[in-house]
Amino acid sequence: MGEIKVYAALGLVLALLVGGWYYGHCRYDAGAASVRAQWDAAKVAQSAVVAGAQADNAAQSTTWINQFAAAGAAYEATTHAQAPAVADSVAAGVRDGTVRLRGEGECPAVRAGAVSAATARSRAADAAATQALVDRVQAAVAAVRAGDEADARERQLDAQVVGLQEILSAERSIQSPKGK
Repeated sequence: MGEIKVYAALGLVLALLVGGWYYGHCRYDAGAASVRAQWDAAKVAQSAVVAGAQADNAAQSTTWINQFAAAGAAYEATTHAQAPAVADSVAAGVRDGTVRLRGEGECPAVRAGAVSAATARSRAADAAATQALVDRVQAAVAAVRAGDEADARERQLDAQVVGLQEILSAERSIQSPKGK
């Protein structure tokens, strides 16, 4: 009878071991499936977040590229714009007679041999006045050209300042995207 109790106890222990193993195996399979489902759901959520971030990044990059291209185009257009040539128009106006200078010189059309000494002195004075007039026209044209060059340089500097301001604005929008 003692032997039966030992076999019964061993049978009971063996049954408990088999039952525990079966219970654990079923629980493990259910737990593994649950963990795998959670893992897959997390991967799908992360993929969606990554795709959204990539789309936002692509849109922002396109915006920045367009801003920099517009700034460059505006700078190039301003830099290469044809400035009005006031100096050339003044000289042409003097030639055409539409612009008159003060103190026009007079030169009578008289033969060289038929003039007296007073007339010769008068002609020399007229020639000097005409030369002075030519010098004044050349000085006026040079002054207007210098003004044109200064205006062109000022427009170029203005274009550079505007271009740099646009670049700074674009860079500031890069540093603080979406109002952060």
